[in-house]
Amino acid sequence: MIDGPEIASGIPMGENGDFSYTEPIPADTDPDTYTFRAECTDEPSLYADADLVVESPEEPLLTLAEEEGAKGTNVQVEGTGFRCSNVDFLWDGNEPPLATASVTEQADFAPEIPLPSDAEPGAHTVRAVCQDYPEQYDEASYEVTDEPGSTDPTPTDPTPTDPTPTDPNQTLPNPTVPPGTTGGSTPVGWVVGPASLGGALALAAAAAVYFGRLHRGPRWVRNHVRATLRPATGDTALIEDRLPGEPPTRSTRLDPHPDPGRQTLDEEDR
Repeated sequence: MIDGPEIASGIPMGENGDFSYTEPIPADTDPDTYTFRAECTDEPSLYADADLVVESPEEPLLTLAEEEGAKGTNVQVEGTGFRCSNVDFLWDGNEPPLATASVTEQADFAPEIPLPSDAEPGAHTVRAVCQDYPEQYDEASYEVTDEPGSTDPTPTDPTPTDPTPTDPNQTLPNPTVPPGTTGGSTPVGWVVGPASLGGALALAAAAAVYFGRLHRGPRWVRNHVRATLRPATGDTALIEDRLPGEPPTRSTRLDPHPDPGRQTLDEEDR
């Protein structure tokens, strides 16, 4: 064998220069094409070459655990009958390979390989080919479906389902209308509790009374306020006390006027 070990020597030749020899092929021989050379023992320049194709005991077979799926997912592959060290997995026969896997001594493999994330929907092929012997390969079909998640029957609702309002002015639906209300919804104050509602009403009433007193109009004053004078007796004489024989100093005259008395304002409700 060219570039290989010598298989046999001293094979006898017939009268016509022919010979016959049988050599078994070892079971662990890699599938490939080998060239054998037969040359004369005493005259090496006289030789002839012949090719021998060594095939696998069984044809390479590739199978996929799933035959369809979304792009960008992983798929389990299995191979048997691959007489080589490593295999490449090609998408539609194109380079670069999707992945590379080692082949066991039993000529099989079972890795998980990723599918292209940009694969177009439709039918495609996955090819497993020996790196050292490209003639050893097999293909399997794979159907790419729509975009990942497009077939999910459960829709995603962006609307929150939490019934608790975050707006203090927001009302909650309540089929039971409280007494005194005409609407179909209950104020937030009612949900908080009667005690809180009573306190709020008391504050509102106090505020109404307070601001009402500060903003009485002229009409209300005329109807509810009355001013009267109370008469009183005043002193009109002023006597100057001095010692006998002393001349008078000065005199002061006071004109009597009626005493207006104490004035009060009484508020009367009508």
